[in-house]
Amino acid sequence: MSTMNSTAKSRKPFIVLREFLTGRHKVASGSIGVFLDNEQTRGRIMDLPSRPEVSVRRNMVRLLGKRESAFLYGIGSLQRRLHLLANEKLFLTVCALQISDVVRLRYQGYAAVGVATAIWELSEKSGQCELTKLLVEVELLDGEFYDNATPLVKVDAGDILAVSSSVQRYPQYRGSGSRLDEEDLYSVLEDSLKDQPPMRESDVLEKIVGQTKGIQGHYNSCYLDTTLFSLFAFSSVLDHILRSPDVCDAKVQRILRQDIVNPLRRSGFVHAENVMKLRKLLRCDTFVTEEKDPEEFLSALLHEVLAVEPLLKIRCNNKTQESNSYQIIVERDGTLKVPNVQTLMDRSFRFYEDLTFDQVPRCLILQMPRFGKKFKMFPYIRPSLELDINHMLHKRSTVCCLCLSPAEYECTYCLADPLTTDGNVRQFCQLCEKQVHSNNQLKDHKPTKLNTQTNASNQKLELLAVLCIRTSHFVSFVKYGPGKNSWVFFDSMAGRIGTEIGTNVPVVRTCPQLGDYLSMSEEEFSAVDFTKMDALSKRFFSDIYMCIYQCPDHSMQSG
Repeated sequence: MSTMNSTAKSRKPFIVLREFLTGRHKVASGSIGVFLDNEQTRGRIMDLPSRPEVSVRRNMVRLLGKRESAFLYGIGSLQRRLHLLANEKLFLTVCALQISDVVRLRYQGYAAVGVATAIWELSEKSGQCELTKLLVEVELLDGEFYDNATPLVKVDAGDILAVSSSVQRYPQYRGSGSRLDEEDLYSVLEDSLKDQPPMRESDVLEKIVGQTKGIQGHYNSCYLDTTLFSLFAFSSVLDHILRSPDVCDAKVQRILRQDIVNPLRRSGFVHAENVMKLRKLLRCDTFVTEEKDPEEFLSALLHEVLAVEPLLKIRCNNKTQESNSYQIIVERDGTLKVPNVQTLMDRSFRFYEDLTFDQVPRCLILQMPRFGKKFKMFPYIRPSLELDINHMLHKRSTVCCLCLSPAEYECTYCLADPLTTDGNVRQFCQLCEKQVHSNNQLKDHKPTKLNTQTNASNQKLELLAVLCIRTSHFVSFVKYGPGKNSWVFFDSMAGRIGTEIGTNVPVVRTCPQLGDYLSMSEEEFSAVDFTKMDALSKRFFSDIYMCIYQCPDHSMQSG
């Protein structure tokens, strides 16, 4: 093994893009080879044990430069080679990597940061041709990942997640053996490490639409992929859980933020390995292997693992119940052919009679009236672009329970306290609140400032995403901006290039036609012939499983 200084000539290298048979040999996609003739019809396959000479069809391979082939050949897994090649921007950046560049890399299952200190070359000769493998030596900067005094590791190009600016502006580093100030290095990586905002509407077509985009699925993960994509790609509605210091599991929070949400928003792609790290920490092995529903995942993540404040507080019989989603229950009605979500929600709240939202939901996740994966109460449902919840909000008394002055504070702790309970949540003016809670036995109470909801008549939630299921596979349709036609379709397992992890091909496609259907009047939409709809639109209205609404204050980025 030596540092890269070879000038040996080699034939034109290539990588196989599509599996093919030639004679007795089956050549897998991702294999590296070299052409043996100028016509590029005969080649030697370096990944087959005997390195045979085979006939090559030019339309099934891609020519590579010497450095490109060396970095790819250094990756042992054929699927990981194809994954890096598919990310053209990252591939070009890795191939241009120089000593002293700062890199983000995958190491021991986590994203780490380091400085490239050497590029190592492993030469392999075979008959008339020679190929090399390149590995990158990296000095890690995060003490969490090493115990030795010199934290040097050698990784292949498939482990590199990002390459940032060179640190050659720090002359004390090169050749001195001394370590850089970590603050300086992290400032070099600021753009790739800092929390990313939701993707802007104007960037969507360039950054996230296409093949190998979105979140890559693996082994029954579609329920989780579609939920995360829908909630985080274009909206900040749940960003508070990414930064909250009060979560119970900071490791899960870090993986969610750094390995899933930030890469999704920055580059438009999340590898299945990143998602698998999260799945393994959801307290139950079945999240790693079995099919699940989105609401099961949300309950495990938000309630059991992170233990954050629940998304919904619903009052029934003067008691507040907490949950992270709401199941719409309605009676069967033959007159409702294609109901909209507003109608279903209104009927569901009336069905339970004394049911109200205790407060305006930041994020409202609604499960449609279908049970199991096959039974649907309605063949088609039309999502409402806006959901008026003003009449579903609990109408609070706004007077102090002691002196009848305007109330400014509320204390739910008083409801459960035997010293003060009278069956009602206690509301106080400022003076009475101080007097009541000056009692030593009540000092652990935590009264909250009342939101009087002066704009209650304007409490409308916006449609963010629709999750759909047909048989056992979840996909989602997500609104990525305020524009009427700003809709994308996401499928984390739209294609396959093998069987191992990292071989599913996720796809994000635009579907602006949804905006035209959703903006129709009731009369216009009732006249739509569903049999003549395009496939995606029909899937949107017929396979609807869950709708996600958000408060406008937490809406997606614009521009």
